[in-house]
Amino acid sequence: MRYSHRVLSILAWWAIPVGAVILAATVSALARRVRRQSDDDTIFAYRRFREAIANSEEAAVPAPDA
Repeated sequence: MRYSHRVLSILAWWAIPVGAVILAATVSALARRVRRQSDDDTIFAYRRFREAIANSEEAAVPAPDA
């Protein structure tokens, strides 16, 4: 009976850090996925903004009289 208690104690001591590492890796992967999607949205918004500015600058330049 004493042997099984010792084995369970060792398993518990190893399970806590292993579980913490698995939890940290899961949270990190989820955060990276959300951030990557957010960065993609930001890049597309920036490109649309630059295109809108370029289009407005082209419209603001008066056409040369022919």
